[in-house]
Amino acid sequence: MHSPPISSTTTSSIVVTHRTERTLYTHLIHLICRPFRTILTKPGFPQPEGSITLTPHRIAHRTCTIGHRVVEGINCYDLSRKKSWDGNKKWRRIYYLCGGGWQSPPSSQHWQLASKLAREIPHTIVSLVSYPLAPNNTAPSAVPWLLRFYRTVMEEAGEKGEQVVLAGDSSGANVVLSVVLEALREDEKQSVDSTRHTRTRLHPLSLVAICPSTDLTRSNPDISKLASSDPILTPDFIKSTAEAWRGDWVASHQRISPINADVGLLRRYGVKCHGVTGGYDVLKPDALMFREKCKSEGVSGEWLEWERQMHCFLLTWPYGVKEGREAVGWLVEVLRREGEGGGE
Repeated sequence: MHSPPISSTTTSSIVVTHRTERTLYTHLIHLICRPFRTILTKPGFPQPEGSITLTPHRIAHRTCTIGHRVVEGINCYDLSRKKSWDGNKKWRRIYYLCGGGWQSPPSSQHWQLASKLAREIPHTIVSLVSYPLAPNNTAPSAVPWLLRFYRTVMEEAGEKGEQVVLAGDSSGANVVLSVVLEALREDEKQSVDSTRHTRTRLHPLSLVAICPSTDLTRSNPDISKLASSDPILTPDFIKSTAEAWRGDWVASHQRISPINADVGLLRRYGVKCHGVTGGYDVLKPDALMFREKCKSEGVSGEWLEWERQMHCFLLTWPYGVKEGREAVGWLVEVLRREGEGGGE
């Protein structure tokens, strides 16, 4: 049986790959998840203040070499393919921030995705970042901390000659987009201030936003229209997680709602923005608006838009879900080609 054709469209500098098929296996997963979605998405016990120590999943240990380091007080876990070091190659590092409503540590699926990316993308180290979690760490304290972390890892990358990609899913993608856009805004402001000496700063090669949360106001009317189709998220749930993260910042602030930031900075600083959206995801309407804003500003990137798929469906690949496996394959191919184009 042949798979349905895959269509790709180029809009300005954004290339969108459209998929529409859904397997029976995926349909059954959606039916099973829907009655239990409030249980499946309920945050666990509140995590302590600061960056918590993580325990790598056994599969990640079996398939990758894992190192641990602390940067600006934030724990990072570096996954690389075993026996793969080649000092003659330019290395790339993917900093990955996992989703979980800004409140949960990485799941086993996140560890498996990180290890798969490390194994299948040549000369790449994937660093899983244990960023501060709500409710004991809200955006007003966590975002400035993450900006310091970002500045430090980018300086280290410049010293080592590494290319950098920042990636995340769901709330993790929100943090990636928010922090990088805020850093670029600061850089832009500094560059036009003729009274201060400025030094050249390294910027990421690209950002990867998987089913991102881009607008914490949750005011898009299309969210409620998708509520009956989403098998795992509800409008009430995404409102509650946004409230937990934003603290005393207004929900529309550009430092937590990247849809309100100047995304044209990505184009001006040569940072690509790739993304993935699922058609049965209440966060999709805002993610598509963010993608369209990138398009209108001439930002480059590749996006996978897969109808009838749930939030973060890539994470289903360890369970043999065809759509999850192929979406991960799409992401691996995008990052492989980008690495080759970047002079790896």
